[in-house]
Amino acid sequence: MINASWPELTLEKRMALMSIPAQGIIPVVIDSDTYNEIDDQMAIAWAYLHPERIDLQAVYAAPFTNHFFGKENSHTYVENPAQGMSLSEEEIHRVFEKLPHRHALPGIFKGATRYLTESDTPECSPAVADLISRARKASQTLQVLCIAAPTNIASALLFAPDIIEKIHVIWLGGNSYDWCDNQEFNLMQDVAASRVLFDSGVALTQIPCFGVTNCMATSVPEMQFYFANSSRIGDYFAEIAPRCPWIGFASRKVIWDITTVGYVLNSTWYTCEYHPAPLINDDLRWSFDNRRHLIRVVKFIERDNLFKDLFRKIIDADKD
Repeated sequence: MINASWPELTLEKRMALMSIPAQGIIPVVIDSDTYNEIDDQMAIAWAYLHPERIDLQAVYAAPFTNHFFGKENSHTYVENPAQGMSLSEEEIHRVFEKLPHRHALPGIFKGATRYLTESDTPECSPAVADLISRARKASQTLQVLCIAAPTNIASALLFAPDIIEKIHVIWLGGNSYDWCDNQEFNLMQDVAASRVLFDSGVALTQIPCFGVTNCMATSVPEMQFYFANSSRIGDYFAEIAPRCPWIGFASRKVIWDITTVGYVLNSTWYTCEYHPAPLINDDLRWSFDNRRHLIRVVKFIERDNLFKDLFRKIIDADKD
């Protein structure tokens, strides 16, 4: 375990950091393994297309690997986290090339080239440096949407523990606490970084994958029906929708990552509970200690509310 001297938040301070104002514009950064699937691209585009609610200030490219799925089960076989991060940075630029530029574009920053699990020392990537600087300058809570292995976020917390006073992390990661296992992509890629999220005491909203977010399903025909010939970004999504080889006949595709954006847009679409921050065992299963600090955990999502807003924004992206 990599240790740091993190500030201890009072319960009042923690709740204040986790509270998203019902009105007004919210400062947001997104940490994303964008090239891995199609849901990251949708999350980034959706956030950018809501400038009246979300001030998307930066997008960070996160490392990812998918070699453990086998070459036949990935649209691009990635066995090195640096390659995954570079592919993601390129994909972030592609997304913004296809979006209308009616307001300022966010900064785009390269993230870690290796997992925290693979080293005793975090990597101060451009993404980490930007997050630290941006958090320290923030005049209101910075919402950090993490839709990847949390390597960049954990590294920032290790380099600059003081940013705990300024940020709220919304992480799509791990499975629900009563799911049969915890073999979840974002968590298992970088277990050390995942532990930092739960052990540091940072204000954290966890959106579990299986058992919660797997309700966020659509299909290739549905995406192509709505998105094709609608907007430049819609056409792109219709084009890349079938590229993931595991989406076969009569299969659904879970659009996991939009849940973090949806929570900022309208938290009433979510049912949540507060739990002591869990511990991640060496076999990746959860353990619990009621003496630990509280985090917010999403239990249920109003799926249709998110998809209706997302699809409308994508379809109308090029309209004045």
